[in-house]
Amino acid sequence: MDDQQTKRVNEAAQKFAEAVRESLETVSNRSVEAQERSRALTQNFFESVISELEAQAQSSQQMSEELMEQSRRQQEAFQQLSEESMNAYKEFLGSMSSYYQMNMERAQRNR
Repeated sequence: MDDQQTKRVNEAAQKFAEAVRESLETVSNRSVEAQERSRALTQNFFESVISELEAQAQSSQQMSEELMEQSRRQQEAFQQLSEESMNAYKEFLGSMSSYYQMNMERAQRNR
């Protein structure tokens, strides 16, 4: 092989090596970009899931607090209803007792 042919082979080999290097660099860069997009997508997904779970937990806590407050009000209303019912029953028994006592006194006077 003469010098010019060797020079052309070397230039062709150098161009081929440069093309291979550029291809590998392009593949490498695209791979890094794809990994970054995948990382960002995964991060966004988990942040969204965590945010939704936090919102649901807060909503559940508020609902529990509201139910506890409603339960407390129901207990108070039931207690008041029970007291009023007992008072009405006491008055009824008192009136029955008075009626019975009044009839007994009238019966004794009429004897």
